[in-house]
Amino acid sequence: MSTQSGITVSEELSKTVKDDTSTILIKVSPDSTQLIPESSFPQPNSSSLSSIFDDLHAYISKQYPQPVYIILPYQSSKVFISFIPDSAPIKQKMLYASTKNTLLSNLGSSSFAYKLAWTELDELNAEYLQKVINEDGATGPLTEDEKILQNLNNKSHIQGYGHGFKKELASMSSQTSSASDILYKFDDELANEFSNLTKNANDYRLLVFNIDLSNEVIKLTSKNTNVELTSLVKKLQDNSPSGPTYSIYNYAPQKYTFIYSCPSGSSVKDRMIYAASKNSLINHLKTYLNQDVILDKNLEVGDLDELELSELEVVDDNDEVSGSGSVTPASTSSSASATKPSTGLKFSKPKGPRRR
Repeated sequence: MSTQSGITVSEELSKTVKDDTSTILIKVSPDSTQLIPESSFPQPNSSSLSSIFDDLHAYISKQYPQPVYIILPYQSSKVFISFIPDSAPIKQKMLYASTKNTLLSNLGSSSFAYKLAWTELDELNAEYLQKVINEDGATGPLTEDEKILQNLNNKSHIQGYGHGFKKELASMSSQTSSASDILYKFDDELANEFSNLTKNANDYRLLVFNIDLSNEVIKLTSKNTNVELTSLVKKLQDNSPSGPTYSIYNYAPQKYTFIYSCPSGSSVKDRMIYAASKNSLINHLKTYLNQDVILDKNLEVGDLDELELSELEVVDDNDEVSGSGSVTPASTSSSASATKPSTGLKFSKPKGPRRR
């Protein structure tokens, strides 16, 4: 399944495409939640292809380099054009590239005779359309960002993107994963640490690792033992490179948590690659564990200082809160919420809204 942006097709757009056989321009809504028709686009006075492209060129050039999807009549069928200029803002480029498949799937990909991806204003003319159809069939050149997405999709069988940890944890799943499902291979040091997870499940170990894109490898960044819960955030901040990171923390005997951090300011490319790699990586990690040593917590944060330590506190039979063998209610910032109420349930303070 393709990497998805989470944007949906509006009812207005679905109805417009179904009922309207003229040229349609489609954009992402201002709040980045839906795909909507561009109502301000004036319909061409002529049905000739040259006239349609003249009007398209004149209209889109005023908003260039804003991306847009185009549906136009061609002979007895329709043509779909994903117009994403290379000079568009990177956020817009990735947003439109990752939403294209959602749009085509919803509208019916088979209803289009040709599906094209263009990047330059000069391509918006009838002669170029005919040339592309004659030379490239129903495809056309991909932008660099679409190539990134295509590469991710070809390597991965991941079905979720950007949805946090609302889904079933990898450690709870009945499915298994092999190393071939991971987008990038592990370096030798990291692979060795993973193979020893069951042996080192009582030393409060913290492994920090990240994706080295230049060498296409997931490498170990740092390794620490006897990391107390109160010092976890500081250790992560000191040992994490700039940008997104993954971590494994032995927060209690025989128990691990997976931590994914994607700080504000991370590039769109990094965000997409780390998010696309995350689920397969978590699912693969459980192959190193067993019924006695488990990965039972899964945390995702933006900046590391947003990490809720209360998620990793352990309540023993005497209602005492501990973590890493040394944390007490008085030693954590969230100690009040960690105390076990009379019902036996444990509550944490509500988290703030997710950042856009």
